[in-house]
This record gives sequence, C-alpha cells and structure tokens, in this order.
Amino acid sequence: MDARVFARHYGAVYLDLYRFALCMMGRSHDAEDAVSEAVLTGFRQRHQLRSDEAFKSWMFAILANVCRRKLKGARREEPLADPSLGREALVALDGAAIPCSAGDLREDVRLAFSAVSEEERLIVSLSVFGGYTSAEIGSALKLNASTVRSKRKRALEKMAAELKDVTR
Repeated sequence: MDARVFARHYGAVYLDLYRFALCMMGRSHDAEDAVSEAVLTGFRQRHQLRSDEAFKSWMFAILANVCRRKLKGARREEPLADPSLGREALVALDGAAIPCSAGDLREDVRLAFSAVSEEERLIVSLSVFGGYTSAEIGSALKLNASTVRSKRKRALEKMAAELKDVTR
C-alpha cells in the first residue's frame, strides 16, 4: 500500500479512531497522542496489511493496543472530564443522540465512561465507534460473543445510570 492509499483510507476513519481513543483514554490530548502513535505504527507496517478492505479493523486493532499499553503505564489521579468541552454537535451512542463538540464526547458521557472498567470501555467503543460485531470483538479479546454482549449490556446500563440525571 502506498502513502496516498494509506492517507485515503485514514481520511475515511480518522474521526472514528479519535472518538474511540477519546473513550478509552479520557482526555483529548491523550486520545490525539494515541491516534498519532497508532497511525505512525500503521503507516510503518502498511506492507503487512493483506487487503484494503481490512484497513479499518486493522487500524482499530493497532489503536486498541496503543491505548491499552498507555493506560497500563499511566496512573490516573484526575477525573476523565475535560471542562473545555462544548455541546454543539451530535454523536450516536448505541442509538441515542449524544451532544458533542468538534469530535470530543460530551463531558457527561465521558464521565459515564469512567464508571466502567477498561475492558467495558473497549467493548463499547469497538462496538459503537468501530462498528464491530460481538463475534469480532470476542475474537479480538479472546472472549465468547455472548460474554461480549453481556459485558456490553452491563456497561451501557452502568453508563445509563450515570447519565440518568443529565438534562438534555
């Protein structure tokens, strides 16, 4: 894959990659760093990609690994909220419209993400932003597809409980 093809594919998925990283990392600057690192890794390893159709899943796999590595190395003492977020745009989270600004998730949703475990954030993010099925997520995480569905459901319930008092 040459640089132009890589750039074209990346252009089609960069917002989804950023949103995924934001959900996983919790802060916009950490998400930007993770996406940048994943893109550099992907670009360097682009010759390993077997087909153009696999680009999105390949990049999500690289980004998930980068996020997990960064989270393991980081000790979070601050909440995941970024007070600079606005509420202008919309993003769909499991069928519900969530106000957002300039690609950042709304602060309330980001706080709700902090109420779930890293594995649950990964499952929800891969499902919502990556568009992966339970079977695909299960394969990547070495879990049964029904386990993925259960964990996703519980995570969304936890998030809904956190968001119940939010006025839209």
